Amino acid sequence: MRKRFGILFVAAFVSMLGAVACGGVQEQVQEQVNQEVQGVQEQAEEAVQGERTQIEERIQEGQTQAEEALEEAIGGQ
Repeated sequence: MRKRFGILFVAAFVSMLGAVACGGVQEQVQEQVNQEVQGVQEQAEEAVQGERTQIEERIQEGQTQAEEALEEAIGGQ
């Protein structure tokens, strides 16, 4: 009986250690996923900002061209 109790105790202890180890792995995986998601979000934000800058530059160029054309049209009268 004593030997059986000892075996059950060791089995329970090993099971608890396994559960703790799995929890640690889960935390590591979750942290890695969070880091990867953050990296992708940052890349997406940088891409959006780059596109926004290009659009603003094109708008400014168009506005400048329109103003120059208007000045030429007014000056030519």
